[in-house]
Amino acid sequence: MLVAGLACSPKSAQAQIVAPGGRTVFNQAVMIRSFVRLDNFAEGVPGVRVRRWVNPYAVVWSPYPHLNLTFVSPLVSVQGETPVEDFTTTSFSDGFLFARYDLVRHIARRGYTRLSPLVGAKLPTGGAFGNGSVDPIGGLVLSHVRDPHWLVTDFQFTYTTEGENSLRFGNQWLYDVAYVYRLLPWGDLDIPALYVVVELNGEHERRARLNGARLANTGGNLVFLSPGIEFMPTNRLVLEFSSPIPVRRDLNGQQLRPTSSFILGVRWLF
Repeated sequence: MLVAGLACSPKSAQAQIVAPGGRTVFNQAVMIRSFVRLDNFAEGVPGVRVRRWVNPYAVVWSPYPHLNLTFVSPLVSVQGETPVEDFTTTSFSDGFLFARYDLVRHIARRGYTRLSPLVGAKLPTGGAFGNGSVDPIGGLVLSHVRDPHWLVTDFQFTYTTEGENSLRFGNQWLYDVAYVYRLLPWGDLDIPALYVVVELNGEHERRARLNGARLANTGGNLVFLSPGIEFMPTNRLVLEFSSPIPVRRDLNGQQLRPTSSFILGVRWLF
């Protein structure tokens, strides 16, 4: 249950895929996006320390103007130290499929405004971290850009269903607010370009249920303040780094709490 709770949850793979995706605008092209996220859990359960590596691979395809289709397959590795034993488990987790449509897209001088609802699902693709459930997902992304300022907000809700062994993880709400500022080049839109990013990432999860009974040591609220940078060496490549800092860790019962995180990623449009 300890490993499953850290790795099966959709937020492990989604939180840093969907929100930054709101800062990418393209039509009738394909984008490959991946990153490595390291999360350390060293508080909350005496004698237990866990390190989790999440490496999602996302393919984003825009078959028509204003429509993006995204498939995400996360590779997860969990390393743990407990008073009884040490363990390492590596496997692909459940995948995700999203469709996002630009309901509103207004192009302005040196920017745009875009409102994009999205629908999707978590899919049981198997592996050691899969729980066998199919979970529908809905959300909304709002992007407002007036260079050199970018503001991106997004909200996402996952309705969880019962999976294997009569286990149902709690319904989840994810929300992000990101401010991006183009630092270089000053007063111009040339490439290469350097951006600074400050994000507020929130997660709320209801308690899980086993055979219909609530599990006390599950669910709660997490809030991260995530400073970072993005470097754009060409108009088709973005390199990014972020370090989410936990500022609220209001979890129910006795659970491992995140102590530090690091993200290194790449986006390639072709």
